[in-house]
Amino acid sequence: MPFEDCICFRLGKATKKVTKAYRDEISAYGLTHSQFFLMVAVLETEGLLPSELADKTSQDRPTITGVLDRLEKDQWIERKADPNDRRSLRIYAGTRGKAFKKEILSLFEETNQKLLARFSEAEWQQMQDFLVRLEE
Repeated sequence: MPFEDCICFRLGKATKKVTKAYRDEISAYGLTHSQFFLMVAVLETEGLLPSELADKTSQDRPTITGVLDRLEKDQWIERKADPNDRRSLRIYAGTRGKAFKKEILSLFEETNQKLLARFSEAEWQQMQDFLVRLEE
């Protein structure tokens, strides 16, 4: 099998292209790719635990802590004690997260739509089906 036909290589190459498309758009906000997607998750569903955010964004739990620390330092998010369990902290949009919520979510949607414009609805559905099978 030629190297270029390896599924890992092809998915990695596609991931680089997609990541670059987002990186080009988010650079004005000073967010990394990981920070951007974490912010989208927080803005969509505030009050999640860090472990829930890690699962939702498919990031490692130890990695999430560092990303959240940087986002909190830059006031993108804030951690608040869980009212039902003061040992746990829940994640909410911070000052900057609230200020740029509309722009961040619009940027997420618009960039995704630009990438999906290359495919018909049927092709995108088929690709989703393939990707779900790989995730199993």
